[in-house]
Formats: sequence, structure tokens, C-alpha cells
Amino acid sequence: MRKFLTFAILMILWAARAVPLAQKSAPPKGQISVAEILDRHAVATGGLDAWRALQTLDAHGTFGAPGFHDSGDFDFYYKAPASDVFELDMISQGLSWFGHDSGTVFFKHSAGGIGALNAVTVNVLEANWLGLIESEFSQHYTRIELVGLSSIRGKWAYALRFTPKMGDAHLRYYDCESFLLVQMDLAQRIRLQKDGQEYAYKVETYYSDYRNSGGIKFPRRMTATSSGGDVVLEVHKIRTNGVIADSVFQKK
Repeated sequence: MRKFLTFAILMILWAARAVPLAQKSAPPKGQISVAEILDRHAVATGGLDAWRALQTLDAHGTFGAPGFHDSGDFDFYYKAPASDVFELDMISQGLSWFGHDSGTVFFKHSAGGIGALNAVTVNVLEANWLGLIESEFSQHYTRIELVGLSSIRGKWAYALRFTPKMGDAHLRYYDCESFLLVQMDLAQRIRLQKDGQEYAYKVETYYSDYRNSGGIKFPRRMTATSSGGDVVLEVHKIRTNGVIADSVFQKK
């Protein structure tokens, strides 16, 4: 019962954000469907043909907390149809990985590796990247709903709620003019002990500075925000359709 109530509270907080907020620019007029928003998002980021041709992706950069030096490096690898991994290499701490090997979830870490920074976990950072590369939504979600408008850093955005076949629903916000994904809100669940009480809280991730890589636009800056603080990812390199060994996605 506690788990249901916690999730219900999170969804109420999210729904409260997805309403028109006062700002200088007028909200968009007329009706629009979920399908049209997602179609225009695909066009804005490169087109359906480019997305369907995407077989692999690898992205690399640095991460840290605002006000401090870089905390380390990150890597994200994806291989169609269902393999991916996010790697976090924290200075003086070690490596942590979270991903899927042909759809099977795995998590691993080296000696000293940690699974979170400022309450932003490795699995949330991995989910943030998956939200960028999904194009066949019917395979993963039972329902996608337009739940309102929200002001994201001074600009209007359509708020869409994605309900997956398994797991918690989450919100994605698409800019009303550019149709780029500008924010994603996820529920993070943790247990401090193996059989202890489960805690849930929200992590908001902001996407900015989109640039072209191999015919597809990706953000070069991602800022994940939780009650524990921020984690900023600065993307330095993105490669599409390069060779990635299957061993990258296997739990060792």
C-alpha cells in the first residue's frame, strides 16, 4: 500500500506541473494529437528514415556537480534492438554500469564504484539516454497521453505521460515550437537495505544544446536534478552506426 501511495503522490506532483503557467509568450492555439507531437519530434531530430537506420550509438563525455570540477567520465552505448549500457567512471571511486543485454537488465560496479551522485542514479541516467533514441513507442508502452502544457525554462512544452508495459509511468516534455525533447521526469525507487522500506522520489532531467551527429540531433548537455542536487553531463562526442562489440553489453 505504501508503494502505491508514494507513486500516487509523485504523479499528483507531476500533473501539477503539466498546466499552463504565466509567462510572456502566448500558449499554442488549436488541438494537437500525441501522434502528431511524436511525428514532428522525429522530423525535428532527423526524420523517421534516419531513426530507423540507427543501429548503434556511442556517446562520451564528462559529468559533475555545478560549482565543482569534473567528477569523471561517462559512456553510453546502444545496439539495436535491445542492448544498451551507461557507464559512470567517477574519479577516485571506480566504475558503475547499468544497462540491458538483449533486453535483460544488469547492474555492475568495480571495487569502490558507486551507483549514484547527488541522489541521481546510474539507471536514471541510462533511462535519460533511452528516452532520446526511442522511435518505436508501441513496443514499450501501453499508453501515451497528452496531459497538458508546462513552462520549461520560459518556453511552452507539451507534457506527455508514457505508461510502460512494466514499471512506473513518466513524463516527457516537447518544446511547442521546435518539438525537441526538453525535459524528462522519472520516479527513482531505492532501498537502503535489501529487504528494507522502499523510497521513491522524482528526478527531472533537462536537455539542451542540440547538435547534429550522423544525421540525427542529440543534446550536448543534460542536467539531472533531484532533492540531493544536480548532475550535469557534458557530451563531447557522439558516433552513430559504428562497430560496437557485443561484449560491451554483457555482465562480467
